[in-house]
Amino acid sequence: MMLRLEKATLGKFGAQDMMGLITSRGWEAILPDALDDNHLLLVSDQFRDLLSGVGWNGDHDPARAALPLTLLLLSKAGAKRSGDSLEVGLETLQEALCLLSTAVDREIVNRMLQRQDTAPIGTGLIQGLQMLIQHAVEQTDSECHA
Repeated sequence: MMLRLEKATLGKFGAQDMMGLITSRGWEAILPDALDDNHLLLVSDQFRDLLSGVGWNGDHDPARAALPLTLLLLSKAGAKRSGDSLEVGLETLQEALCLLSTAVDREIVNRMLQRQDTAPIGTGLIQGLQMLIQHAVEQTDSECHA
């Protein structure tokens, strides 16, 4: 085992903590390259749970930030809102979770290797989410006209 981490020492990263970051530093504060090490590791773990089906069992855990973080970034990337809700298909949400999980893990590895990507990870992430949303909109439009 080369790299090891005691998860219990990391603390928690929940929706409240996330909102605190946004309030003090703006929504960009929750992009992977802006999160501190602890939050980055915690949210990576949360994405893994979501992608493996753990955490989809209906009970909303307020101690977890991954899902609200994903929805907020989707809205920033242009997902359609109706009233207070966000119109995002499950497929788009699943793809967004994969994209975010990959971006978060990439940022973790970059920090460990002390490497820097030429473009900030957060920028690429938002562009990727915008493409996802655009694709979903085009799919919906073509289904409507079929």
